[in-house]
Amino acid sequence: MGILTLAAISSPVSQATLAPVFGAIPSAVNHQQAIIATSLLGFLLHYLPPKPRPGSVGQYLAAISLFVPVVQMHIYPYSGILGPIAGPSLLGLLSCHTIIVPATYAAAEAMEALDLSSRVGPYVAPVLSTCLGVLYLVSFEGQAAYFLPSLNLLSQIFTPVKTQLLVGSTFAYLFPSKLSLLALPALAHTFLVNPHFDAARNIDILNNQLAQHNWTLLDRRWSNTGYISILESTDMHYRVMRCDHSLLGGEWLLTNQRREEEGWLVDEPIYSVFEMLEAVRLIEDETKPSDAEAQALIVGLGIGTAPKAFFAHGINTTVIELDPAVHDFAKSYFNLPSNHTAVIRDAVSWADETVAEGSLKYDYIIHDVFTGGAEPLSLFTESFLRNLRSLLRPNGAIALNYAGDVNFPLTAKVLNTIDLVFNGQCRIFRDTPPSSETPDDKAAVNDDFTNIIIFCSNSPGQITFRRPTKADFLGSKSREHYMLPDARLEIPFPLQKLPTRRQRVRTEALQQGEEQQWAAQQADSAIKHWYVMRKVLPDAVWELW
Repeated sequence: MGILTLAAISSPVSQATLAPVFGAIPSAVNHQQAIIATSLLGFLLHYLPPKPRPGSVGQYLAAISLFVPVVQMHIYPYSGILGPIAGPSLLGLLSCHTIIVPATYAAAEAMEALDLSSRVGPYVAPVLSTCLGVLYLVSFEGQAAYFLPSLNLLSQIFTPVKTQLLVGSTFAYLFPSKLSLLALPALAHTFLVNPHFDAARNIDILNNQLAQHNWTLLDRRWSNTGYISILESTDMHYRVMRCDHSLLGGEWLLTNQRREEEGWLVDEPIYSVFEMLEAVRLIEDETKPSDAEAQALIVGLGIGTAPKAFFAHGINTTVIELDPAVHDFAKSYFNLPSNHTAVIRDAVSWADETVAEGSLKYDYIIHDVFTGGAEPLSLFTESFLRNLRSLLRPNGAIALNYAGDVNFPLTAKVLNTIDLVFNGQCRIFRDTPPSSETPDDKAAVNDDFTNIIIFCSNSPGQITFRRPTKADFLGSKSREHYMLPDARLEIPFPLQKLPTRRQRVRTEALQQGEEQQWAAQQADSAIKHWYVMRKVLPDAVWELW
C-alpha cells in the first residue's frame, strides 16, 4: 500500500503546482476521472503480456518523480499557447499520471504476494486486486487533497515542490536501484534553479527572472487557499495580492510624481468594485446610526480596501477571512490597520454559531469572497445568506460582490437566491459596461465576465443612495469617480421577469449541498477568468509564480 499511498499523494501535489499557472478549478477538471482511468491502466498492463522482470518498473519511479519539477518548469512558459484546458491536461499527464501508471503496475506486482488466486481463483484474483488497489488509491487521494491545505500552512517545510522531491526520494528507498542515479541532474536543477523549491530562499532567483518583465516579488506563502504572493510593478508602480491564478486586489502606489502632477493624496485601488462596495454606507435611512456608533462585518478581506475605509470612518469592524496569509499580507503590504476584530476561520460555520448565539448584530455587511477563479458557492447558498440577514439590524444593509458571466444560469441562480432571501429589497449593478468589441477566438470565452455588485436592505422600501461628501472619499480620487453606483450600469434581477413574487418557489434558491451540481459552470467561469487575468498581467508573471 505504500506505493499506492505515494501515488495518491502525488496527485493533489501536482494540482497544487499547476494552480498558480492555470488556476485550481481548470487544473481539477476531469482530474478524478483521469486518476481512475490511469490507475486502471496500470493494473491492466500488469496482467497483459509481455511482462518485464519483476520489480523493474518500480525502479524507474524515483527518476520519474524527481524529474517532474524540471518538466513542469520547462513547460510553464508555454501556458499562454496551451491555454487553461490543454495546459492542465498535458501537465497533469506528465506530472501525475506518468507516476500513477507505473506505481499501480508496481502495486499490482506487490499484491501478488497476497496469493489471492489460491483463495478466490485465478480469474477473480486480478479483478479483486485491481478493484481494491484503485479504490484505495482514489480514497487516499481524496484524503490527501483534503489535508493538503493544512500542510500548506507549514509553507516553509512542505512546499509542493519539496513534497514532490519527498515522494521521489521515498520511491528510491522502496525500490533501491542504480537507476535512481538518473535523477541526480533533476535534483541539482531543482535545488539550484527552480525558484519554487523554497518559498523564502529562492525569491532572489525568481526576481532575477521577473525583473526582465518589470515586476518584482515582495513576499509569498503557501496557505490554506493556495499560493499567496505580493507582486509589484516596477515601471507602472502598483502592487497586487495574488492567490493562485487570480488577483485578490491591488493598489496604485502614491509616488512623488502622482502626488505633484496629479494631486494624489493616497494609494488608489486598482479595481473600482471595492470602492463601490463602500456605497453600502450611502444607502439612505433616517434611523441608521452614525459611523461612530455603527457596527460592520466584512466577509472576505482581500487587500482590505473596503475594511480600511470603514476603519477610517470610525466604524467598529469585524473581518472574517479564511486564509491567515491574506490577513498577514494585507497588514504588511497594504496598510491594513490593527484596530479591528479579525476572525480567521470558515465563514459558514462562524455564521451558524454566531446566529445561534444571537449576540451580534451589524449595521453594514460586505460580502466579497473570491478564490480559485470562481466564487465559493457555499457562501451564496440560501442558508448562509439567511444567516447574514439574521446578523443585520432591522435597518441594516448588505453589499455583495459576485464575479461571473451575466449570461450564465449559475449567475442567475445566485442572484435569484439573494433576491429571494432579501424579499426583493435589492438593487444590482455591474462595475463596467458590457464590452462592445468584437472578440477574437480567445476573448470570445470572456465576453461578459464582470463583477456584479448587489445592495440589499433588511427593511422594506426602495434603495436610494445619498450624494457622497468630500469626507466619504477619504482623499481618494478614484472614490470620487466610482464609489456611487452608476445608474447606467444597473441591471434587473432575472426573477423580476416573473409576473408575481408568489411564483418564486424555494427550490429556485441555491441550497446547501447543491454546489457540486454547478461544478461544470464554475469550471467555465474559471476558464473565462483565466483569460481575463492573462490580460491583466503578462504571461510570464503567472508562469513564474
